[in-house]
Amino acid sequence: MKKSILLPLFALVVSYISAQTEATTIDGKKVILYENGTWKPAEATPVVTNENTISDCSKYISKEVDKVTGESSTSSKDMILISSDGEKSGFGIYIFSTAKNEIIFSIQAVGAGNCIDDDNKMNVLFRDGTRLELINDGKFNCDAKYTQYFGGIFGKRKELEMFRTKEVETIRIWTSKGYVEEDFTPDQSKLFIKTIDCLIHN
Repeated sequence: MKKSILLPLFALVVSYISAQTEATTIDGKKVILYENGTWKPAEATPVVTNENTISDCSKYISKEVDKVTGESSTSSKDMILISSDGEKSGFGIYIFSTAKNEIIFSIQAVGAGNCIDDDNKMNVLFRDGTRLELINDGKFNCDAKYTQYFGGIFGKRKELEMFRTKEVETIRIWTSKGYVEEDFTPDQSKLFIKTIDCLIHN
């Protein structure tokens, strides 16, 4: 009698296990039915996460909170070093995101003079053959520092999307005495993409 009262409450029967039945309620919950008319919730199937999901972003970015102001900042976990001669020349790249979802590239370009003007350029060659040219968003300095801002009031969303989706093959940054140019390995290209993607989505 109890069984006949319970059956209309349940939809599709999935499987039978000895003296119990697994069923799905009309609101989508899995339950186990017993012959004596009792029931219990079925155990949930564990969710398997993919390495490419946002959950693995802790490998690429870090969040810090200023204990005095309470403001948080998010940046690449480590400086991304691109150098073919043991770091005597090349790039040290930090990537930051702001509270307004702006992304900042702060690049140390070492090996062709330390002075970078506010109109010096960065040329980018992507592995698919596309190219990009950007003008320094930072001010003149002799600290070998080149800066790019993306998103928010700075625009350049299309350019940021290129960095997020395309592998960089080569970057060249012009200085007062020439330029610094480095090729990215496939692993460095993937690290660059993943860091940007994680900063955009966290």
